[in-house]
Amino acid sequence: MKGLLKKDLYMTWKYGRMLLLMAVLFLLFGTLSKEDNFFFVVYPVLFAGVLPTTLLSYDERFGWMRTCGALPLSRKTVVSERYVMTLFSFAALYALTLLAQTVKLLPRGEAGAVGELAAMLPFFGLLSPAIMLPVTFRWGMEKARIVYYFIIGVVCALALIVLPRMESLDAEIGRGASLGMLLAVLLLFGVSWLLSIRLYEKKEL
Repeated sequence: MKGLLKKDLYMTWKYGRMLLLMAVLFLLFGTLSKEDNFFFVVYPVLFAGVLPTTLLSYDERFGWMRTCGALPLSRKTVVSERYVMTLFSFAALYALTLLAQTVKLLPRGEAGAVGELAAMLPFFGLLSPAIMLPVTFRWGMEKARIVYYFIIGVVCALALIVLPRMESLDAEIGRGASLGMLLAVLLLFGVSWLLSIRLYEKKEL
């Protein structure tokens, strides 16, 4: 798995630099903006979810999946590495986003908002790969791309509809809702991981 991770890190640097640059730009916009625009806060972790499937599209284009099938690697290892890479990229942008928002919100006495963000951001960052990766491993990137556009629409709608309502909730209820979102997406991500392994083991390369 170590070699696969090195390959993906190299591919991230070669093909994913623009995604990372855009994530950093949105991170800066969200931090420097005087208004609390949640879209700028969510966007960097959305990029973290997009990156692993983007790398899979390059793997398909270059014929890596068939080459990998000829190597002494189990399909379980191949799938698990992509999920580990997903968690790695998410963790990096998650930490940067929380750090930036802490710098912005703490001087305003909004420490509670930082805690809610810490619980909510995994939902927005891990929902997309949790749904897309099983589709990609089973049917390929072309079909997964359609699912991706649908997911982005759903996530943006949730950000615009649900979050303003959460701000009006009692603080205790808001924390409970944030924690519920966190537990739900972690459970979904774990189920997605197992499902991807099962689907990819049955796929003919």
